[in-house]
Amino acid sequence: MICAKCRQEVPADAIYCPHCTGERRTTDREVIRGGIRGGLLGLFIGLLPALLLLAIYGPVRGIKGIAFAVPAVTFTTGLIVGLVKAKRDWK
Repeated sequence: MICAKCRQEVPADAIYCPHCTGERRTTDREVIRGGIRGGLLGLFIGLLPALLLLAIYGPVRGIKGIAFAVPAVTFTTGLIVGLVKAKRDWK
């Protein structure tokens, strides 16, 4: 197999190119930091529509539930995406 990035020969059983990544692996701290960044970004993105819903409709019982659920879902999604992206990024 040939690496698409560095154009060097890669063993067939290799998951990543040893020439591009070397022996360095993503540390747990980098993965956690990526998860925190993703979670905060997701929370920020989720708070925008939640605040808009509350501003338009007021604190009606159903709207409060939706306004709480949207940031929770976007935070969780951002957290998972951030963790996966940090794990896949080989610096």
